[in-house]
Amino acid sequence: MPARQKVAAGSGVPIPVSEYTARRVALRQKLRNAVLVMEGNTEAERGELRGGFFQEPNFAWLSGWLEPGAALLLAPADEKHADGDLLFLPDSDATRRLWTGPALDASAARAAQSTGFGDVRRMAHWEETLRVLASRCQHIYCIPGSVTEQRLRQAFPFREVISVQPLLADARMRKSDREIAAIREAVSITIAGQRRAWRSLQQSSYEYEVAADLTHEFLRLGSERHAFAPIVACGANACVLHYSRNRSPLRKGELTILDTGAERAGYCGDLTRTIPVGGRFSKRQRALYDAVLAVQKAVIASVRPGVHLGRQIPGSIHQQALSLFAELPLGKGREPLSAAFPHGIGHHLGIEVHDAHEPHAALAPGMVITVEPGIYLPDEGIGIRIEDDVLVTATGCEVLSAALPKEVHEIEELCSP
Repeated sequence: MPARQKVAAGSGVPIPVSEYTARRVALRQKLRNAVLVMEGNTEAERGELRGGFFQEPNFAWLSGWLEPGAALLLAPADEKHADGDLLFLPDSDATRRLWTGPALDASAARAAQSTGFGDVRRMAHWEETLRVLASRCQHIYCIPGSVTEQRLRQAFPFREVISVQPLLADARMRKSDREIAAIREAVSITIAGQRRAWRSLQQSSYEYEVAADLTHEFLRLGSERHAFAPIVACGANACVLHYSRNRSPLRKGELTILDTGAERAGYCGDLTRTIPVGGRFSKRQRALYDAVLAVQKAVIASVRPGVHLGRQIPGSIHQQALSLFAELPLGKGREPLSAAFPHGIGHHLGIEVHDAHEPHAALAPGMVITVEPGIYLPDEGIGIRIEDDVLVTATGCEVLSAALPKEVHEIEELCSP
């Protein structure tokens, strides 16, 4: 096992304010005769007592504002709505500063410059400004299923309330250079955490010990948090796709799925490897593992602009994986492995680990996806998943996580005493 990293991976430079401004400008061009209404999370949401405050992802992507209690209004980018780039912030009073520390509010002279918004106003003016803008627009966009949507339908019964999700998904799928750089850092830290988890797996007695070492490595290297609850699933636990209890004993000779992701500068990594406790694959485990790896390699080789990810789209890379598994009679009673492949071949990756996307959109340069074939045989207590993070380029793709080994001989060598 190589020596541990001694410094944080990358610089952790956040997305600049100018990029958030450009995102809003581009979205405003698409609003036509509509106003976009979006509220960020409050301190009572997202379980901040356990994990700290977490901003609503769409709000964070569009505004760059990560503090609680804010809201924004966007109106079409024309002369009629020249004032349609508005951020609303709660007042920073003595009590608020005592509990959560100093925070920028609308009274600060530098508020607009610091946030990049055309205008920053007090939350006290939120409802009044919304009524004015709504009176000048025929439609209202918002996040579907939100409390905001419910209030809008009650307050503006004669306005059409529309989901903004398709517009945001279309924009969020294609990552900027800065976003890709942040994802690279998240992947780099995730790789380091995976390597430490492999070592821990051979020295620990319980799944939670491995999860603890993994978490230590993430935080030591500058990750803000896990991108999702880490999965350390030994034996039959690996057949539970979103297993996260991490409480079972580690048993020599069984395979363990390590599905983990670090968050860095707000962006996510997501990598999975399947590692034997004791450092050696059995003959049966190796045959199954090599089958999953062969499918993953074939699918990654097919990733390029114009192909599709979706499960139901003919010719998609998911359908390719399913067909490849169908040709492998390694299941129980020589059944094809396609029967043991229950989930999708991958998902988009970005500010969320399952990032916003348009289900029928073809892959395009700048998109980042995962490729994660897996098979699960509960009767044998075997689950195997191999996942890499892949950037779609103009001519094909780049495996961002290529530095994390996945060949059987590499794993066994790295896990040897």
